[in-house]
Amino acid sequence: MSPFESGRRLCLLVEAGETRYAVEATSVMEVAMPGGNGSNLRGVLEVKDLAALLGGAPEPDAGMVVVLDVSPTLAVRVRSVVEVADVARAPFFLLPPGLADSLAPLSRGAVLHKDRLYLELIAEALPHRVGPRSTPAPPRPVHWAESVPERALVFESQGRLFGVPLAFVSQVVARGEAFSVLPVQSGPVAGIFPHAQVLWPICSVPALLGTPPAPEPFFLLAELAGRHVGLTATRVLGVLQRFEPDETAGTFRVPGLAEPVLFLDLQRMFS
Repeated sequence: MSPFESGRRLCLLVEAGETRYAVEATSVMEVAMPGGNGSNLRGVLEVKDLAALLGGAPEPDAGMVVVLDVSPTLAVRVRSVVEVADVARAPFFLLPPGLADSLAPLSRGAVLHKDRLYLELIAEALPHRVGPRSTPAPPRPVHWAESVPERALVFESQGRLFGVPLAFVSQVVARGEAFSVLPVQSGPVAGIFPHAQVLWPICSVPALLGTPPAPEPFFLLAELAGRHVGLTATRVLGVLQRFEPDETAGTFRVPGLAEPVLFLDLQRMFS
């Protein structure tokens, strides 16, 4: 929960790219409409695209300009300005392990306001020019399950059936507005999701196999190797049992399903 239990803490809440951000109001000098083609403010300040500065694609439209009180002064273009809000008592989440290494220089964590998650930016740490994206984490080695428990939750993701041992699954939830994508999607992590006072990294199982993550309506919340991890799903088929090995490594057949179910050794891959 929020460490700011007294007083006011005003933040400017904005959207840039597919991500929502919070910036402390004390770091904001001005919010204005961009001039001309959106590349400058009153012909004085060059406007940089916030999504592009953070490694994503630039905004297709002019949007709004936020002038930040940093040295040198930085004017950034955002897709929209949501509001100025007092987030002193809003739930605040630290970044989950694994994400903190790449986002910690730019973010203090994330704040949940009106059921929407905002990644809190450190204005002084924002880059002033578009540079190379951070080096992505090396892909996790793929380990196939050699055996499956008697019962497992089977789900579909990007057209394939996958299974997770039921003992690892805590809950299935709808994606909802609280989910937030990251500025740059690379590797298996599709975004972050607040649940039970913890910020969960949401991963795509197909992305563990090399396919880019895709938006999906459900998350399977699981504990893997002592970590809270969510897995994206298009649909959940339910809890099934009596799996039998198929011809391909990691695949198993189960009564009632025409297609084989693929099991990864997720405990080993996330350890």
